[in-house]
Amino acid sequence: SKGSSFLYVKKELQHLFDPLVISWGYDAIYPSHSQFLDYHQMQGTRDFSAFLTIPSSIQFMQENNWHARRAACNEIVMHNVKRFCDMLHTNPISPVTKDFIGQMFSISINSNDPLALKALLFSKYKIEVPIMPHNDMLFIRYSIQAFNSQEDLDVLYEAMKDIVATEPALLFAF
Repeated sequence: SKGSSFLYVKKELQHLFDPLVISWGYDAIYPSHSQFLDYHQMQGTRDFSAFLTIPSSIQFMQENNWHARRAACNEIVMHNVKRFCDMLHTNPISPVTKDFIGQMFSISINSNDPLALKALLFSKYKIEVPIMPHNDMLFIRYSIQAFNSQEDLDVLYEAMKDIVATEPALLFAF
């Protein structure tokens, strides 16, 4: 899939940012007036079609009150933290406030087989959800966007509840 993004950094802080991908401008033959631009502007062969959609995307967000949609998504995410954590016998990894939680939430799990858990969620329940290791922990993450609803999150909750009841080793390592 293709995507598009942009990076804005105040001029006085630009010298602190190194590129995630080192490419053309890192050791520029013809350096420009800005090392920041040299480092970040070109990562290689580029398809500009995604960039050309940015003005239409911004207009769409303005016409559809994206701030309100984002706030509604955040409310759904925060409203569900406790019930997922209670079911999985875990605690939130951050305070459950708008300062710490956006439109996604990661829940720590203790699975004997995270790949089997992910495969089961997909094959049996038709749910695609990230299950990710981080340091010595394992997390499952749900996210809510404008195209999701509380009902979608209820489907994940019921699937997880079923897995807890039928295959607890996938969520509770012993």
